[in-house]
Amino acid sequence: MENELSIQNLSFSYGKKRILEDIQFQCHNGVTALLGNNGEGKSTLFSILSGLNLAQHGQVLLNGEDLLQAKKFPLHQIGFLPQHFEIFDNVTGYDFLSYIFSTKGLDPAKKKQYLDETIETFQLNDVIHKKFKSYSGGYKRRLGIAQAMLGNPALVLVDEPTTGLDPEQRAAFRNILFNTSRQTMTLISTHIIEDVELFSDKVLILKDKKIRYDGSVDTLIDTAKENLYELELSLEQFLAIQHRITVIEQKRVSGDIIKVKFIANDSSELMQQRATEVSLENAYLYFQKK
Repeated sequence: MENELSIQNLSFSYGKKRILEDIQFQCHNGVTALLGNNGEGKSTLFSILSGLNLAQHGQVLLNGEDLLQAKKFPLHQIGFLPQHFEIFDNVTGYDFLSYIFSTKGLDPAKKKQYLDETIETFQLNDVIHKKFKSYSGGYKRRLGIAQAMLGNPALVLVDEPTTGLDPEQRAAFRNILFNTSRQTMTLISTHIIEDVELFSDKVLILKDKKIRYDGSVDTLIDTAKENLYELELSLEQFLAIQHRITVIEQKRVSGDIIKVKFIANDSSELMQQRATEVSLENAYLYFQKK
């Protein structure tokens, strides 16, 4: 089934402080990355989409139903993995998934089948009957995404998915997440660009309370390519010119030679070589600093 999420003119404030203003975008099946610096309102937006907060203005249409006007919030249609996922220490993973299944109002006759399939899909067999307090960080995140995906919801929200994981755990979790998110709408909020670079179908950038970019990864990168330059130079040479450029990336090449990707702050002899390789992280930083 092809799903659609349509956000129209969404605004939200805490007291007199405006957090989100006139948010508008659409999503369909696949992975959409919501990028933004810390404090830009990504978690607030997710709290609205998951029913934890109510926006003062706008519409949130999930397959045509306005979630902000729903008499009963459709828990079975939305899965949510918050940034800080914790449950009671003495609860087993199996009991927790069983509880979430019932909370979503899913078919009791299919409960065992759904739980067994979910445990297998998210590779939880070794820990599922153990208490949550014994889980490693990686297994906690697996259990978190498993409960979010339970029942095949139309929309899955994943907030900062690899927070607290080591590099190996991050790589394993990313693979599990993206292997299971193709048949639904998965909206991932992160400031770690590596988490979404390979698998995202669409990118949203939240900046200064609004969606400032809504498009493909390729278009964002192509835009940055036209405006990024690179130089190989010594550290001493770099220190002499750094006030004339906005640095996007710097890497050591050999010895005291470094390669710098940058935005030129003036039309000068520094703008000789366009950047040959531009990553999503480079493009995102360009967008933030331009």
